[in-house]
Amino acid sequence: MLRCIGKNVILDSSDKNEYEKNGIIVKTSTVSNLIGNVVCVGKEVEDVEVGDKVIYSQMDAKKIVYESNEYSVINEKDILAIIWGE
Repeated sequence: MLRCIGKNVILDSSDKNEYEKNGIIVKTSTVSNLIGNVVCVGKEVEDVEVGDKVIYSQMDAKKIVYESNEYSVINEKDILAIIWGE
């Protein structure tokens, strides 16, 4: 089990290889912003909760592998938006 500290957020990014935009499949490796599901938040995080779907900058993410799952660790300030209504 992972536990965040400070203002860090852990995102599940293992199945985010592509997304659809206007009917076109775009590989996430070609874009600078990614979508991830929040699986853990630090005690100092204010605006994001576990279960939120967020858009974040790929350049700011630190990739980790834990128990064969790939995650991204970012600071709360590097989250660009929360996706609502999906």
